[in-house]
Amino acid sequence: MVDSGGFTIDGVAASTYGITLRYSPGIPMLPDTRDRTVEIPGKNGSYWFGSDVGQRSFSLPCRFEGCIDAAALDVLIRAFARLLVDVNGKPRALSLIFDDAPTITYTVRYSGAIPFDRAWLGPEFTLELVADDPYGHEAEQTAEATITTSPGVMTVTSSGATSTPARLEITNTGATPITGFTITTEYEV
Repeated sequence: MVDSGGFTIDGVAASTYGITLRYSPGIPMLPDTRDRTVEIPGKNGSYWFGSDVGQRSFSLPCRFEGCIDAAALDVLIRAFARLLVDVNGKPRALSLIFDDAPTITYTVRYSGAIPFDRAWLGPEFTLELVADDPYGHEAEQTAEATITTSPGVMTVTSSGATSTPARLEITNTGATPITGFTITTEYEV
């Protein structure tokens, strides 16, 4: 695997900008929840109406490596800052992939501030990103099968942790119309 500095953002390795992660960021197993509760007078505790998962935040401890002088550092800083915002200077949606999980992509945006320490032994900063969709996504997997007998069975299995219904496409390659087929799934279709 190519060392990209610890992560790739919007298809560009962080190392392209001379950036490396100082240490592996502590990414929570799950984001904070948004709990819906109400307190009822005369009842101990509260009544829970359910919960949803909120945004996922990333605080990436970074360092610029190999800067030979202040001018070279300024060029890298400006180039990296342009990556984080659109032409109007507003945060934009970016893909984020960590080197230790190269098949999982988060859609993130710059959020907050980027505190910066210009120490010459390795200028450091913390890159604050937020994923409004808190889940990482893997590339779509495609499976094809030709069913020539009746009954025919094709099993589709998801390796993810979130219910993701399969998209089924049925194509008839023969002259006889397809009739009387049944699709059984554990998810809503």
